Amino acid sequence: MIAFSVQCLPIAQPRQRHRVVTTAGGKSFAQNYTPKKDPVNFFKSEIRRAFEEWQKTHGDFKIIEGPVAVTIIAVFPRPKGARWKTKAMPRYPKTSKPDLDNLGKACLDCLNLVAYHDDAQVFSLHVEKHIASGDETAHVEIKIEEAHATQQTLFGCTNN
Repeated sequence: MIAFSVQCLPIAQPRQRHRVVTTAGGKSFAQNYTPKKDPVNFFKSEIRRAFEEWQKTHGDFKIIEGPVAVTIIAVFPRPKGARWKTKAMPRYPKTSKPDLDNLGKACLDCLNLVAYHDDAQVFSLHVEKHIASGDETAHVEIKIEEAHATQQTLFGCTNN
């Protein structure tokens, strides 16, 4: 099992931008891209860096070949209006933007070719969004588990 935490503000994958590109031969095609200066690129690089730190302490790690289950817990900063000096400030669910699926996409995409070959291997994804408790800072907790042999048999998968 792989488990690590990334100390940064969670950022969701934005919608792709589109442009028409014309080659030197005169052919035109549509190209999808995420702008280089988009904050999601920093977020993805921080996840990758945190994974590489985890990998250094677990030197025998090999890229996962089979089905993968991923859990992502995104913790956002506590708003100033929800800070108190005398009351308890527990973590609570975040029900506003960004969308849950876009947070998951950003986290899964950046782990391609480092934790697993492709995020298409993810057969189970659990994503949560929370507002930080009083003593927490913004962060993302990621847990990656390779499917057990019984799960692989159940789904008709083999590791050969």
